[in-house]
Amino acid sequence: MTTNDVTPPKGALSLDTGTASRRPLKALKNRIRKYLSGSLVTLDIDRSGIRLLETRGGVIKKWASVALEAGGSEEGEVSDRRYLSRMIKQLMDSNRVKPRKVRASLSGLYSVSRVLSVPAVTPAGITTQEFIRELARETMPVAMDKLYLSWQTVATSEGERKVFLIAVPRNTLDNEVRALRAAGASPHILELKAMALTRAVNQKQAFIINIGPASFDIVIVANGMPEIMRTVAWQQEELTLEETVEQLVTTMELTVGFHQSRYPDIPLDPATPLFIAGQMSGDAALVDKLQARLKYPIGQLAPALEYPADLPVSQYAVNIGLALKETTPSENLEEGKPVPLDINLLPEIYSPWRLTVKQLSYVGLIAVAIAPLFPLYQVANEAWRETASLEIKLNVLNDGLAQRQLEIKSREPIQKAIDEYYLIVNMGGGFTEDLEVINGEAERLGVQVNDIDHEGNSITVDCEAEDYVAFRAYKTALEESGRFSTPVAPPEGYPYTTGGTITLEPVTDKAE
Repeated sequence: MTTNDVTPPKGALSLDTGTASRRPLKALKNRIRKYLSGSLVTLDIDRSGIRLLETRGGVIKKWASVALEAGGSEEGEVSDRRYLSRMIKQLMDSNRVKPRKVRASLSGLYSVSRVLSVPAVTPAGITTQEFIRELARETMPVAMDKLYLSWQTVATSEGERKVFLIAVPRNTLDNEVRALRAAGASPHILELKAMALTRAVNQKQAFIINIGPASFDIVIVANGMPEIMRTVAWQQEELTLEETVEQLVTTMELTVGFHQSRYPDIPLDPATPLFIAGQMSGDAALVDKLQARLKYPIGQLAPALEYPADLPVSQYAVNIGLALKETTPSENLEEGKPVPLDINLLPEIYSPWRLTVKQLSYVGLIAVAIAPLFPLYQVANEAWRETASLEIKLNVLNDGLAQRQLEIKSREPIQKAIDEYYLIVNMGGGFTEDLEVINGEAERLGVQVNDIDHEGNSITVDCEAEDYVAFRAYKTALEESGRFSTPVAPPEGYPYTTGGTITLEPVTDKAE
């Protein structure tokens, strides 16, 4: 479970003089770090395409996109991980982008979010993570074992705090992370499109419609928070302009009505601006008809980034929101006001290992403990020098021995040729038949054979299956073929690995 528990900062008047004086220094450090930082790459991924945006020092340097074929997708998600990985790599390579880390968007399909009021103090005998997870299990009508749960404290009051919960499907997130890694891009931040859009718009109250050919997102922002986030999959290419507008308007009106019934204490102002983003936001006819039907004033995106005049800002709104993550000056918020969402959906199992402060303190203690051993080190160092001298003499002797062995080896070419001849004869046509079994079983079970090496009497097969069940069946089929010594040694991680190197020992007495 990924957690990001952020407590709202104190107001400026409640701070002591030292803390207040440190704020300008912190802001200056942040600005220096911003301009000294390397490039930042964001990827907006959905079924219809991938959009890339690269920034450096708060300035947008590159943007590009690539369309995805419908055959590798289903229900708004890209199901073919290898195809997605190949297209991500193609997009980065063609634009000469080689990021070590990227920030990527995640579709909101099948995700669930809630804002819960919980006690400020966690009940005794249970951790905060366990307590939040139990609340999520009670309030979210989904199977928690198939979801990744993330949360953040967004507001506190006397004896109570508000927690924002997000649950995303494990298979969707795992598929995207593995595709990014296979493409050479290490994801360090994952975020729902709706959350990135809220940051890009940067309004206390707003409506957002993010329109794409495969799905659209509707977000209702209140008090700077995405109170409602809804994602709907559709086949827009099969709809006329009027049908497209009708579906968007109907969904928007239902979402607004749901918000009014769920949050009666947070009324929506009719003058609330409507921001239209996404791949289809450049369709002037669509935007005009939406504005006429919804009656909300159309807002213009004005991101806090420098960008060229020809950048289609609305089409890269998700990328811009990802690039602006962690830049919101939350220390300027008033006490009791909501904290901007800063939830990273990337689970801890995918996070790189970092040396913590606690671990660093252990290193210091170890250094203090071994300091008295330094004199012993000097004595040992002298012994090592003598050992090195002996090693030099030994190396001279070994060189002489190697020379003798080389001479003996050069006198045995005939024997070596005979040995190699018998090795080939013994393998005979059996090796060809072994290859037929290896490749035939792989094709039957849907296993991809990447490489086959033959050395001596052993054959190594580098292969990969779609899942561990198919990989396990492939290993069993090789054993049951009768052509190899059993049992076949499995690779590391078996029986739950989906690929690896299998070493086979052909049976020497099998029929010719």
